[in-house]
Amino acid sequence: MLIDDINDVNVDELSVICRYVTNPLLINGHKFDLRIYVLVTCYEPLRVYIFQEGLARFASETYTSKINKNNKYMHLTNYSINKKNDKFIKNENCEQDDFGYKWSLGAFCRHLEQVGIDMNLLWSRTYDVVIKTILGGENYIQNAMKKNGTHRTNCFEILGFDILVDSDLKPWLLEVNLSPSMACDSPLDMAIKSNLVCDAFNITGIKRFDRKKESLNKIKHRMKGLYNKGKKTTLGNGI
Repeated sequence: MLIDDINDVNVDELSVICRYVTNPLLINGHKFDLRIYVLVTCYEPLRVYIFQEGLARFASETYTSKINKNNKYMHLTNYSINKKNDKFIKNENCEQDDFGYKWSLGAFCRHLEQVGIDMNLLWSRTYDVVIKTILGGENYIQNAMKKNGTHRTNCFEILGFDILVDSDLKPWLLEVNLSPSMACDSPLDMAIKSNLVCDAFNITGIKRFDRKKESLNKIKHRMKGLYNKGKKTTLGNGI
């Protein structure tokens, strides 16, 4: 929802109001936002990993500086909104990751490099936004972990940072998604998100569950218990 008057906000409902960025960076005339995946494995000490791949999601209609509140497909970059537009072009081939209105983060970076954008500057600023955002909530999370008796090494979280970039290469944080969607609406989603989950499991040390091996271990444990119980009974009778 776009508003230009605070009186349009329903004060009886819980709302989050964001400042409208009037000078967004455009690609092929379209607004976009970036989905940056961030893995936090520990807060004491703080360990943060940023996945090298991600998504660039585009508004499905050409952007103009003239504000038309009724045209949400021009101003809003949410994939869940734009996929309902008849003009939305879906990516059906993960090998062609710069097609349609959802690109890979890698394709996005290659495109900006080709048009002369300083990617080192952009990524430096993006990392700064990610780190400062996590630090901003560090105390709240640590207190919650202590309250729940959670150990610092037995949990992790994948976060989805949604970032808008303006024409001055300044990244703006739109929101942080806790447990971002791993739904795959396209082969591109599947390729990126499956690798993301695999990397997260490898970094956190989660092993593949072997049901057959686990069943054998349970049987051995039970047999050992019965054997030890039998030995104690025999010794007791001897005395």
